[in-house]
Amino acid sequence: MGKMPFWKWVALILIMLFVLFPLVWGLKVSIAPRFDTGLIPRELTLEHYRYIFSRPEFFGYFRNSLSVSGGTITLALPMALLGGYALARFRFPGKQFSFLFLVFPLLPLIAVLVPLVAFLNSLGLYNRFSGLIMVNAVFNLPLAIWMLRNFIMEVPVEIEEAALVDGCSRLQAIRKVAMPLMVPGLVAVVVFIFITTWNNYIYASAIITRPAMRVLPQGILAFIGTWGTYWGGLTAAGMVALFPPLVLFILFQRWFIAGLFGQMLK
Repeated sequence: MGKMPFWKWVALILIMLFVLFPLVWGLKVSIAPRFDTGLIPRELTLEHYRYIFSRPEFFGYFRNSLSVSGGTITLALPMALLGGYALARFRFPGKQFSFLFLVFPLLPLIAVLVPLVAFLNSLGLYNRFSGLIMVNAVFNLPLAIWMLRNFIMEVPVEIEEAALVDGCSRLQAIRKVAMPLMVPGLVAVVVFIFITTWNNYIYASAIITRPAMRVLPQGILAFIGTWGTYWGGLTAAGMVALFPPLVLFILFQRWFIAGLFGQMLK
């Protein structure tokens, strides 16, 4: 394999600068003294982080986000596993349209938001974490099913057939044979659901209106009205909110990408 041309290196560096600049600038503002507008801070400080951690409601928003993300994973993962297994192993009418699982997440969310809120209200799930968890689970399912389908297709079907011959039921074969071999896929889907749920603002803002029930993205924006132009506190809160999904993605990015593209990257 030849060396990468110079112009490709330039393009790669420009793209990296474009992507990373907002993150680096936000980190700079969060550790710079208040009203320090220079490109390089005169000194470093943790005053903004101390301020947000001194606010009890911030920990409440963090705890709410963890609860909603954990509940969404608990609800969506079993359904995604069974749906992905059906796509990978069974033949049924309409299977040729399974590529639509990659199209559904591209649809505009605002198009279904109003009837969705009305439907949840009629079920008594408005302003409840259970309603938000249900909505997040449903809208995470298409890609989660597709990712698990890709991992299940890599599990040799002969191993499952041998388990069935030995007297296992289909569910026992999935639990005892397929699942241990697709742990990377399960981890990748858990990371995917956690990141999308943790970062989601649209569903939470439409379904949750009580201040004490706000999740972290809602809470950060709510602080704008309280803090005004206190950008140090806002960026510090943003950095804290960014930390869990960023760490998870860095740790499991290989499995996450493999779930989207159907093969483990070498």
